[in-house]
Amino acid sequence: MENKMNIKAIFFLVSCMIGGATYGQVIYDYKSKAERPISPSYRITEKPEIIDTVVPIPNITYPLLSRNMRTEISIEQIDAAKIRIVEPLEKLYPGYIKLGIGNYYNPLGEIYYNSVRNRRSSYGVHLKHNSAFKGIKEYAPSTFDNTTGHLFGEFFTSRCKIETDLNYLNNGYHFYGLQDTLDLLPKDTLRNRVQGADGTFKFSNFTTRDSAKVLYTIYTSYGYFHEFDPEKIDQNAKSSTFDIGTNLAYKLKMNVFAADFSVRYNKYKFAHENPDVPLDNWHNDNNTIIRLKPYISTYGDKWKVVYGVDLNFDILSDNIFKVIPIIEGKYSLFNNMIIPYAGIGGGVKQNTFRSLNRQNEFILSEIDIKNTKEFKVYAGIKGTLSKKLSFNVQAYSATYADMALFVNDTMVSDFYRFDVVYDKVTTLGITGSVSYQAAEKLKIDGIVTYNNYDAATELYAWNLPALDIKLRGNYNLYDKIYVKTDLTLMAGRKSPEGLFLAAPTDEDFELGFLADANLHLEYRYSKRLSVFLQFNNLAAQKYARWNRYPVQGFQVLGGLTFAF
Repeated sequence: MENKMNIKAIFFLVSCMIGGATYGQVIYDYKSKAERPISPSYRITEKPEIIDTVVPIPNITYPLLSRNMRTEISIEQIDAAKIRIVEPLEKLYPGYIKLGIGNYYNPLGEIYYNSVRNRRSSYGVHLKHNSAFKGIKEYAPSTFDNTTGHLFGEFFTSRCKIETDLNYLNNGYHFYGLQDTLDLLPKDTLRNRVQGADGTFKFSNFTTRDSAKVLYTIYTSYGYFHEFDPEKIDQNAKSSTFDIGTNLAYKLKMNVFAADFSVRYNKYKFAHENPDVPLDNWHNDNNTIIRLKPYISTYGDKWKVVYGVDLNFDILSDNIFKVIPIIEGKYSLFNNMIIPYAGIGGGVKQNTFRSLNRQNEFILSEIDIKNTKEFKVYAGIKGTLSKKLSFNVQAYSATYADMALFVNDTMVSDFYRFDVVYDKVTTLGITGSVSYQAAEKLKIDGIVTYNNYDAATELYAWNLPALDIKLRGNYNLYDKIYVKTDLTLMAGRKSPEGLFLAAPTDEDFELGFLADANLHLEYRYSKRLSVFLQFNNLAAQKYARWNRYPVQGFQVLGGLTFAF
């Protein structure tokens, strides 16, 4: 039996190997005899029962492990919090009135009316009148009246700004440069009146978000000015001006490229086609200046350089084309405490009948008009010695071609009017200024200028001071009492009086020392009401403003102001 089983096993293995080699494609059927014994079965005699036993559950405990960590407590100092209390904005009053009267029977009246806080606009009007009905003793009538008006406005949008400005002037005065010790001249003798009106319009863009934009301002203005004497209506001088121009600026990294362009036109007329006036005295003159000024400003951490050129086309001048280089350099030392600087500059100043009359209102109606060319080389030092004290000192050399000087006329008038003469004047000078300000309580500043003038044709640079000193101060006491004072000192002015004398001495050319001190006191009873007292010419010096034209003596003016 055992051998049979071995034979079967061997045969089975061989069959598996053969079958594996033939990849299961041949099927073999094998039958053999064998014994298969079956174990005997038995019956379970036990009866099934339900075991009702409670299985005890053990109590499981988790002991706490105590682990003490070392800790430290540190207290840091906490600074006290700063709370900024913003007070409500102070109420603004749009209106302001100032009224007063002085010892020369001179009433004073001013009125302001402005818009209050507004993000989109700012506008207002200012009117002022000042006159004197009492003249200077021993001189021709010297009463005057002066009325001015100013209307202005600024309007803002998200991208641009519009500015407008209108001005009006009405000034009546007398040519009082004649002595009248016996008071024989009537009060309307030698009177004159001028009127003027001008307006300016500006349009400019601005940006605070994008610096890579070209910033520009476009402006235009027109002005009219004339003498107003009904008895000489055909001989009154007239002046019309028209300006148009633009300013451009573009910033690229640390450079600013800029250019100014303008056309300034002026027409001056006197006795044009008037048969009562000689033909040689007729005037219908045009005065035009075309200006182009390109320049570049370059910045560094402590320095700045500006360089460019100022091109001027003076159409009616003998030298039509005038080129002036522009160079200026600054350098900061000790964190802006001291800033040395130097430069070259100048320009062309347009003279008009209005500008000359406002400089000296006693000029003739018939004058020649020329423009003044300036060339200047300068160097100086400015800076701040503390938060309260600043200074500026500058030395310079300047040349003025066709500078307007005033000489007493003897052809049309008897010394009481001035003719305008033009001369080349060179000057070598030095100027210094100091300013001190302690918050809003005290402010003092002073300017001292010394010039050594040299005229090419005239004997002197008439009426120009060699030494000019100006001192000013403001003091605020408890926001109730305000004190303002100013002092002007001039010396070295030359008078043309000696030109009309047979044997003049040096004293005949001296216009005299000028000392003019003024004091203004104001007491503010409330934010809306105040009273003031003003003293002018405290030294009571009747110095000569122009040759043969003394000023009023000691003056006192009092009044009140009211806001509404």
